[in-house]
Amino acid sequence: MKKYIIFFTFCIFFLSGCVSRRTDKEKLEKLPEVYLPGEEKIETTEITKEEKKEEEKIEEGKEEIYQEKKIEVSTEENIKEGRKEEKKQEIALFPKEKIPKKEEIKSIIPQIFLTNYLGECLIYELKWDFVNLGKAILVCLEEKDRYRLIGITLPSGIPEKIGYGYNRIDSFIDKKTGKPFYFYQYSKSGNKKNITEIYFNWTAKQYTYISRDYKAEKLFSTKKDIIKFDEDIFDYLTLFYFLRDGDFNTFANKQIPIALKERWYVKIEFKGKFIKKLPNGENKMVFIIQPFTRKEKEDFKKGLFDVWITDDGERRPVYFEGKLPIGRVSMNLTNVIKIEQSQVLDVNKILEQIVSKI
Repeated sequence: MKKYIIFFTFCIFFLSGCVSRRTDKEKLEKLPEVYLPGEEKIETTEITKEEKKEEEKIEEGKEEIYQEKKIEVSTEENIKEGRKEEKKQEIALFPKEKIPKKEEIKSIIPQIFLTNYLGECLIYELKWDFVNLGKAILVCLEEKDRYRLIGITLPSGIPEKIGYGYNRIDSFIDKKTGKPFYFYQYSKSGNKKNITEIYFNWTAKQYTYISRDYKAEKLFSTKKDIIKFDEDIFDYLTLFYFLRDGDFNTFANKQIPIALKERWYVKIEFKGKFIKKLPNGENKMVFIIQPFTRKEKEDFKKGLFDVWITDDGERRPVYFEGKLPIGRVSMNLTNVIKIEQSQVLDVNKILEQIVSKI
């Protein structure tokens, strides 16, 4: 087994040297420019004719299932009517004050949790053991009546050569409430790419999930769903900043919902506070946390990575480390840039300026 690992590592290094090197600016051009959809689109979340045809096929299948279950449903309704009558009689036996009230769900999202990080740009180096995989950039900006979080990855070496590792995430957050209202995600793997959008409707307590898959630039699959929620919910980029700003002890027994294709939940294990030597050689007091995730009807899965966050006013996530079947992956903070804030920002130009400095 050992000789195969050595051979595999040797191939990575040899091939990495043969890859033509592109500038980070050229890599950035492979990612889409992202803009906030018009208010009308956020409310209606319209999709194309091609996508509607696909949805109609799905609806036809649902109609067949509905017809098969129609008789069962009508029988169930009769049973329910009988139960309603029984419940009315039961309620009449008890005074009104003894009827349990529905518990009110309080918001856990503070309105101002992003203000500490406005104009901050964090630049990371991605590695698999000692093989360089590329860079990651996190940016927090203020745009008129909203905050905006951006995360991108720019691959290098083998991932870049085969077209893997190009990702972009944008989260648009309401200034008044601190809640996300539009989320965009792009990822590319070879000649395949995926674009996912999430539209939050806080009044109706639901979000619309739309995912489009492309192959060789042609759309071949669209998935759309409307998912209800009862409590505060996050996209995962906003959640990262929320956790970064919070008291880790208060998250110990909480399951925080995330908006994805279906509702997921994150649980945070606070491992403690330690003085750690960072990859740059600096000794720093850090909090170490480990997230666990699960789907709606599943148990929590084993934590795959640790996050180190500095114990100071900046609360910077300086190091991520995850274990793989072979080796480990890490993300190390290498540079911090301050971006001047203004009322009118050209985000895509700002990203160009950032990558020209790294």
